[in-house]
Amino acid sequence: MAGTLLALVRLGRFRFLLGGLLLCIFGALLAGVAGHSIDPVRLLAGWTVLAAGQLSVSYSNDYFDRVADRAGTQTRISGGSGVLLERPDLAPLARQVALSLIGASILIALDYAALYPVPLYFLPFVLAGNLVGWYYTAPPLAFAYRGLGEAATALTFGFFMPGMGYLVVAGGFDLFFVARTVPLLFFGLGFIITVETPDREGDAAAGKRTFVVRYGRRAAFLAVFAAFAAFAAGALLLYPLLPVPAIGIASLLPVARAAFACLRPPSGRAAVVAAAGRNHAALAAFVLLADIVLAARL
Repeated sequence: MAGTLLALVRLGRFRFLLGGLLLCIFGALLAGVAGHSIDPVRLLAGWTVLAAGQLSVSYSNDYFDRVADRAGTQTRISGGSGVLLERPDLAPLARQVALSLIGASILIALDYAALYPVPLYFLPFVLAGNLVGWYYTAPPLAFAYRGLGEAATALTFGFFMPGMGYLVVAGGFDLFFVARTVPLLFFGLGFIITVETPDREGDAAAGKRTFVVRYGRRAAFLAVFAAFAAFAAGALLLYPLLPVPAIGIASLLPVARAAFACLRPPSGRAAVVAAAGRNHAALAAFVLLADIVLAARL
């Protein structure tokens, strides 16, 4: 029993919740800079809705990606948890946990809507975010298998994650937020192509139509650089400024990392995994620094 519980915890890859938390806080802090008062209780409740949905994706992806994961190799940022390769008997339970977490996300959202005033689109927003996560790999839509995984992830990172933070603080979306989601769409795009890069062989064997499968790793590194450059340009133009455009400057971190991978393309799987990991770390550093900058602005 203890071994099963430990395996289920490993399936969740809870460490990835940190990224969702930082992006949710980013959205909340943007709302604060725009003049709205941040209620920590409401923000925590909103993040709980987001966290349940995000955690569900870890379980559903491992369930529906079993073939791809079997053909590939697990890394810290890609290839699944590897748990269902060791314990295939847990596959039905993984699917059940994923669906239960989606149900929990929606129930918490319903409780939130009963306690606080929300716009009419609050519950559809939560439902849409959960459906995008589920159908990232789940049939019949299976976005990652139909060449739509990058768009789904860009929408998640650029809209749903920061959007939850902004929504619970500001009480609704406005042009201030909508304009500032545009750079984050490119942030999400660069992130997912980075994550896909080490998994090209396994994804191809499983029939996934990711950008990296279709165009190769060289094109992928160029696309990551282009996405991060577009993200940085948007950040420099659109995000609130301190005496210097600190958030825009912080956004140059992932650009520099991606540029290095373009100038010196890694060869061999170990080098590809290392390059992807450095890109991933640069993105995490940006979000953390951006949250600090925005918090200092309040």
